[in-house]
Amino acid sequence: MTARPRRSLRHAGLGIPVVAGSLLLSGMAYGDDPPAARALPPDVQADVAAIAGHLAQVSDTASPLSCDKAVENARWGVETMLEVGEKNLRAGYMSPSAYDAATPALKRLLAALTTEDCAAATGARRDFYQCMSSDYNHVYACGKAHPFDP
Repeated sequence: MTARPRRSLRHAGLGIPVVAGSLLLSGMAYGDDPPAARALPPDVQADVAAIAGHLAQVSDTASPLSCDKAVENARWGVETMLEVGEKNLRAGYMSPSAYDAATPALKRLLAALTTEDCAAATGARRDFYQCMSSDYNHVYACGKAHPFDP
């Protein structure tokens, strides 16, 4: 087994309200939500925004579909996003209501990501799994490029 590239700040949108702002730019609030207790320093917030922009781009479009690899990559990404959200909540960089708004969509997506779902996928859902077959693509980028409802 080859070592997988190190990836950080994972995210998924996939046809449900985009939660990138809540997990990647955690200092921002939703609607009438008060901001989180702690804000990122401006230079760090700029770095996070740049990373989020990079992660929203599909890097590899030539990978053949591999359901095992796609599901592993997608589940790993969503699980990491949930962990980052939890850490941001505990550290005060994310408000409880923003966290509560973001996590159900990620948990629904995580439950839907299976090899059986991949094998039966068609259309945008299949395209998403093919995109996730590459270790160089981020779950948010693939979800943005190929949105579907989990």
